[in-house]
Amino acid sequence: MDIENHQWDLADQELDLWLKGEKNEISIPFSDILKSAYLTFRQKQIERLSQFCNQAYENYIEKERINLEIVHEPKFEDSEVRFRIEELSESEKRDRTSEENKRVIDGILSGNQKIFNDLYEYEFSKVVNLIIRHSGNVENAKDIFQDAIIILIEKVYSNKLDLTCSIKTYLYSICKYLWMDQVRQNKRVMQMIKLFDKEYITNDISIYFHSTPGIFENVNSEINKLGDPCQQLLECYYYKQMSWEEIAIKLGYASAASARNQKYKCLERIRSKVNIEIE
Repeated sequence: MDIENHQWDLADQELDLWLKGEKNEISIPFSDILKSAYLTFRQKQIERLSQFCNQAYENYIEKERINLEIVHEPKFEDSEVRFRIEELSESEKRDRTSEENKRVIDGILSGNQKIFNDLYEYEFSKVVNLIIRHSGNVENAKDIFQDAIIILIEKVYSNKLDLTCSIKTYLYSICKYLWMDQVRQNKRVMQMIKLFDKEYITNDISIYFHSTPGIFENVNSEINKLGDPCQQLLECYYYKQMSWEEIAIKLGYASAASARNQKYKCLERIRSKVNIEIE
């Protein structure tokens, strides 16, 4: 069992490099299982959030009653910040921004439809304006905005979200970054002058992964067969990047070590089905 656990630990290290866009000098076969597991849970997250995003988008279209070929100027801010913010001290502004950021992030994580509706009502129009002004359309904006929400949450999971601005400004910055990358990928001709007037993000946003492992479909199928607690445990550790202490508390294990040992057992159940041998 120690040899197996050692292989999984090495695979964990390779997964970390893969998520950063780096490559390990020596490929660990077990890592393909972990990469596939990450992508499986990422897809589940996308499916979960897309339901809220699609509903918010429909509410936005219905409320604004716009022709999708026409873009209206975005509204200023939601009802909770319609006061003279310039009258606040710098400390008060930071505190209020921090509170608002937490409210939005908590709302997205908990699936609060009102939070999604507010984001689309007050922020989506800005992204539509941006993308249409730079060779895109409303459907492009819809996809980009949803992708940005996914990336935002993944940065929360990985503890890489160090905000110096409002969450809405940050989300808009991600959308600009994503659209510029997509334009480059599609090799479109576009004037990028002043697209980034002010930087609020760094280049550590993982947009595309190098490749999908060949065993992805098999691993995806086996994960869906596992049921709980294995599914929850693997999702918490590999996708939500929770600590073993947090997982033990959340899932009711006696200790962090017990939760980690269960992880090995869950992974071995998958490995035995996809026929990857221990070296």
